[in-house]
Amino acid sequence: MVISKRGWVPRTILGQLLLGTVLLQISVLTVFLWMSMRSQMRTIHRHDMARIEAQARLLARLSVNPLRRGDRAELGRLAEAMRSSTSVVGARITDMQGNVLATSEGGGSGLDADETYALNRQDRVPHFDALTTRRGSSEGMAEVMVDGQPAAVVWLLPDEDINLRSLNAFVSNALVYASCALLADFFLIGLLARSVSRPLRILNRATESLSRDPEALGAFPLPVTTRNEAGRLTQSFNAMVHDLEVQRSGLRETLALLDSMLGNAPIGFAFFDRKHRYVRINEFLSRISERPAADHLGRTMHEMYVDQDLAGRIEEVTEQVFRTGEVVHDMELTGNFGDPGLSTAKRVWICNFYPVRTGEHVRWVGLVVTEVTERARAEEAMRRSEKLAAAGRLAASIAHEINNPLESVTNLLFLLQHHPSLDPEALEYAALAQRELSRVGEITQQTLRFYRSSSRPEMVRLVDVVNSVLALHTGRMQSAGVRVERRVDATAEIFGFTGELRQLLANLVGNAVDAMSPDGLLRIRVRKATLHGVEGVRVTVADTGTGMSEEVRQRIFEPFYTTKEATGTGLGLWVSAEIVEKHQGVLRLRSSQIEAGSACSGTVFSIFFPQQAVSEVPVIVLNASR
Repeated sequence: MVISKRGWVPRTILGQLLLGTVLLQISVLTVFLWMSMRSQMRTIHRHDMARIEAQARLLARLSVNPLRRGDRAELGRLAEAMRSSTSVVGARITDMQGNVLATSEGGGSGLDADETYALNRQDRVPHFDALTTRRGSSEGMAEVMVDGQPAAVVWLLPDEDINLRSLNAFVSNALVYASCALLADFFLIGLLARSVSRPLRILNRATESLSRDPEALGAFPLPVTTRNEAGRLTQSFNAMVHDLEVQRSGLRETLALLDSMLGNAPIGFAFFDRKHRYVRINEFLSRISERPAADHLGRTMHEMYVDQDLAGRIEEVTEQVFRTGEVVHDMELTGNFGDPGLSTAKRVWICNFYPVRTGEHVRWVGLVVTEVTERARAEEAMRRSEKLAAAGRLAASIAHEINNPLESVTNLLFLLQHHPSLDPEALEYAALAQRELSRVGEITQQTLRFYRSSSRPEMVRLVDVVNSVLALHTGRMQSAGVRVERRVDATAEIFGFTGELRQLLANLVGNAVDAMSPDGLLRIRVRKATLHGVEGVRVTVADTGTGMSEEVRQRIFEPFYTTKEATGTGLGLWVSAEIVEKHQGVLRLRSSQIEAGSACSGTVFSIFFPQQAVSEVPVIVLNASR
């Protein structure tokens, strides 16, 4: 008998029927014996009490004359005579106070506590009463009436072994009957199980053969050995295998046509089942994914590609098509089908998803992929060019529109300052407004300088540029809790454009303040230096902020690339790089991203400005180490 993993449940039908029958028979027999024994014991007890009552009343009547005469010897003989009955093991005769007048062998010498309590109980049944002692034994008592008054009490002890012998005989008969019934059940089960288990064994061997080799159909159709449900199951299984073979043949023909068409298509094709597994994929798409076509079959996108976001998006749209049955046109997806370790550049595809129906249900989802990476790059370059042109026009327009009202307000403030009716306090406020308005004008001019090159370069004292930029950012640095440490050589000068250099330094300082947490440290150093034998000035801006990742460092100088989300424009460092290049400078960037605020994290921009052009030196050098 084969046992299952549970250790006690058989795996065969015959074993399960036998085990179930045994358990059922044992359960039924247990319940039957329990109920029958209870009924039998109640019946035996009732009959015993009836016999004891008859015998006690008989002994009571026989004891009347000896009691009148006071003949205890006669009472003793009567008590001993009661033991001749098979249902009595002892007899006693006591007076109404419990004193023993006569007793038989086994009748006891005196009354115990239970008997004394029963004798003195007020609600005692007259003439005869039955009691059960605390020891569990039964006993009958009857009053001896002399001249109409109770003169004594007869006590009889029944033989309880008779009851046990009757119960044992009953249980033995029941067990014999149950054993005969169980053997008969086993015989019947053996006959029935053979007609069921044999066809099932044939079916089991056939299914195992199909699972090993779906093309192995030599054993079909299976023989039908019975006419019951097992035989009909075998017939149904034969019909199912035949239908599957017909469908498989048609499917092979369809797939052959699809493979011929898709294999030579100049675009990518793939088909997915409801578990998002590849059913078919053509060579063009497998070349895009840099994996053989055979590796895709039976696997999901998540199993095939490292770019889990792209795989998840494709599976999401595939599930949508399965659910709705509607086509999804011209969806643009960006990612990398291949190994990102070999190529980090993102590629762009136009994807179309459509349902493949068999009847009313969607059997597969087809995917048509066209790569448009180069077209997307060209469009992005065009959009950036348009953004730059629009930004230039917008900056010039804003500066022009602001300058006109600024000039009017400046004139009005000048007249206001010379008005004779103003008191000294008002004059001070007017002078403060004049200074702030001058700052607005300077900011406007700096905005114009983004896109207008000054026609007059000059010798620029970098200490003045540093002081003006720090003064412009004093409020931000104080509110951010940033400390400044400056070491500036007052004699350091370069020949260049003052406004552009101020804008360069302002961009670097502003980004440093944004990157630091409270209690951050901003270091600015300006000193004379030499690079590759060329004399010049080196400007260093260092912060203790969060630093930049490798990806950010690679793209930080691209236009419109920003990590500040809504607050950034993505133009600051791009413009800064243009200013460095215009002044024939060399910019070095070092950044470490370990722990914000620690001594080992932050960013350093180091810019060398030569006194003569050094175009042969690379303009930008990226270094990930400190």
